[in-house]
Amino acid sequence: MGDLFSHPSDDAGARFDQSGWLGMGEGSRKVCVRDLEVPHMGVYRVKLRLSESGILFGQRRNLIAPQAQAGEHSFLTCLTEYIPSMQNKADTAAKLYASCCGAQIEDMRTEGVDARRIFIAGDSTVADQYTFCEYYPFDSYAGWGQMLSCFLKQDAICNMAHSGMTGRCFMEDGHFDIVKKYIQPNDLILIQFGHNDQKRRLLQANKAYTNYLSEIAWEAMDRGAKPVLLSPVSRVPSRDATGQFDLLQAHADAVAELAGKLGLPYIDLHSYTYQKYCALGEDCRALFKDMTHANDPGAFEIARFVARSLAELKLAQFQDAKPGLLAEDREKNPNRPTASPLPVPYVDIGDVSDRETVAEGVQNGLLDPCVLHMHPFEALCRAEFIQKLFRAAGLQGKPTDGIAPYDDIGAREFDSSNAAACRQMGLVDGPCFRPDDSITVREVNDLCQRLGFQTRLEEKESLPNRYELIKLLNAIKREREEK
Repeated sequence: MGDLFSHPSDDAGARFDQSGWLGMGEGSRKVCVRDLEVPHMGVYRVKLRLSESGILFGQRRNLIAPQAQAGEHSFLTCLTEYIPSMQNKADTAAKLYASCCGAQIEDMRTEGVDARRIFIAGDSTVADQYTFCEYYPFDSYAGWGQMLSCFLKQDAICNMAHSGMTGRCFMEDGHFDIVKKYIQPNDLILIQFGHNDQKRRLLQANKAYTNYLSEIAWEAMDRGAKPVLLSPVSRVPSRDATGQFDLLQAHADAVAELAGKLGLPYIDLHSYTYQKYCALGEDCRALFKDMTHANDPGAFEIARFVARSLAELKLAQFQDAKPGLLAEDREKNPNRPTASPLPVPYVDIGDVSDRETVAEGVQNGLLDPCVLHMHPFEALCRAEFIQKLFRAAGLQGKPTDGIAPYDDIGAREFDSSNAAACRQMGLVDGPCFRPDDSITVREVNDLCQRLGFQTRLEEKESLPNRYELIKLLNAIKREREEK
């Protein structure tokens, strides 16, 4: 898995000229990438020389130095197998990478070393994210995990976080299997989930969410490693009639409770980020690419807090750094390429009769291409179906104004805005939303009728499964676009 200065669909073999430069930019926006084959997986110290000053990265766009000067540099890295985003097979190439924005990399070499590893388990807010060339820090998605090497020089970071992950998916899709293969006594593992768990009713804060976090922690401890639990980073704060809030507070509270129960170190990342964003007001958007995901300057600030917190817990040595151009460069990429068709990575669709339905569901945003299991023959709960129905039908949630829309949906739950819209549009009658009940054929058809769609499911007694519902929702999207 390479440098991540490209989109996954790009032709990696055609991206470099003979000098290692990537892209067609000039000056500080050009990126030089070098790679080096090594005999096996493990911990390495990479040494190199820069021709002039620039922003230095290692491996999958892991920040090493935001303002590296010309001359000699080195960094630690942990090389393992890795399942790339939107792919279903692990990359097993034993190859190390270094990249620099604005300077040529010269004399790259490496040596195997004995150093502690810090593994990271998490979601897209933590993961090593792609960016397009030329490099625009303000206009790049970034997870805080890929900035951590800048502050923890004595440890080899191995960021196994991935977009789309819940605690369940991290274990189910094989990412944790790679961690377990390499983690050793005294290594750390940082665990932060919540953003995607929140979207699945089974993984709500008061349900199975913490079960998977504790399982990851226990298996790491069985191998002699030290888990650290982190509450999920805040989104850009929302506001209703009662004030500002973030919908992840319940999940943050659940992590804190779990850490106390297991006696594990805990970093309250949610409180830090939420309070920081509230204090910044609208200026906090300078740290984000969207309502959830940070850009490079935002991820840098979050990683600094995580690293400092580890030092306060006496779990790591913190070395501060200034963001330099990461924070100063506010330009947006005027030549961002258009999105390519998304791949279909699922490993459990062998018995699906029509894979075009699945592919169409991915392109329509009804299925997540970052996870490896679609679970095509499972039933959907009402809340999740309505989430997908709103997307297919082009509908938006409604603000709750701090009032619970139904007796069984609070005003600040993830599904509250969709529930409020259902109440206002008369889509769900009665005092209860029943978000966790499996959706029936009759209920699906009733919702379609109330929204004015001709698309229907064939009547049957059994519950419709995910594949059947995605096929119906694809048809609803086509019907909407034809009107």
